[in-house]
Amino acid sequence: MIKKIDSSQGFTLIELVVVIIVLAILAVVASAKYIDLKRDSEIARVQATAAALEQSVTFAHTKWQLIGANDSMNDLPDFAGGELDMNSFGYPLGIDKNSPMGQPKNIGKGEQGCVDLWNTLQQDPASVSLSNVDNGSDFQAYRHQADTNPDGLTECTYVLRTLGDTQGREQADIKIVYDSVAGTVKSFIKS
Repeated sequence: MIKKIDSSQGFTLIELVVVIIVLAILAVVASAKYIDLKRDSEIARVQATAAALEQSVTFAHTKWQLIGANDSMNDLPDFAGGELDMNSFGYPLGIDKNSPMGQPKNIGKGEQGCVDLWNTLQQDPASVSLSNVDNGSDFQAYRHQADTNPDGLTECTYVLRTLGDTQGREQADIKIVYDSVAGTVKSFIKS
């Protein structure tokens, strides 16, 4: 009788290489899916933030109308701690604009005005920094003229930085734009 020797006691080198290649392919596919999910979640967060910001702007405008205001004013009473300054259209400009307002069309005092506006109009806002500061904030704020209304620094653009976008406000992939003349808040997302 011939005794057969069992030679299958481990994996061959080829089998190990095939398993490693399959695992590497799975890892690449999974990481690409994770990156897409992260972008999708950040887009959803930006859209929700823009909607909340727009709602707050609408509430401030409504409060301005209810008190019978018809011009720019400092410290809108009984709203956002009574420190929100409004333009002559009844939309928020920021805080601490001095009375009387020297520039009643411009948002805030410098770019800090956009940061103050962001923090005043929202509860638990995402972190935001000035456009010339790169400190790991979720957003960077830019105060600028509107393309459609070059009459003062009436817009704030908040560029999302959490996905590694380093472009300026005009070329940024994901951003929120507040127009204090029209009272609009819009999110812009490049695909």
